[in-house]
Amino acid sequence: MPPGLRILGITLVTAAAFAAAVVVTGFLACGVSGCSGAGFGPAYAPVQGQIGLVVCGALLVPLAVHLLGGRPHLERVAAELVAGVVGAVLAMALLGLGPDGCPSGQTRARAGAEDFAPGTLTCVGGPGGG
Repeated sequence: MPPGLRILGITLVTAAAFAAAVVVTGFLACGVSGCSGAGFGPAYAPVQGQIGLVVCGALLVPLAVHLLGGRPHLERVAAELVAGVVGAVLAMALLGLGPDGCPSGQTRARAGAEDFAPGTLTCVGGPGGG
């Protein structure tokens, strides 16, 4: 297989996996209705959102490993870290999430006694929040 075709294949698989991870992270962070709350309303899960953001970043690391296979070890490690951070930041930008797993402008809080799952982490404040 020609090297260019192999790189294209790895890139396409990485892009598809990244897109799927972003969609799943959106569901995990805000629920089926999304962070805007259309339909059933948002169901925030910031910890699961943060885990999804890490997974999105980690999905770009194998592409960096493959592209920089012949480079010195320190350059490869640096590129892998950069790829992970870029992947997580890109997912945050696409989903409108902050690094705490909550939508931009909102913060983490514990759900009150009147909420569906008292004591669990949720997001409050800002647009769409309490």
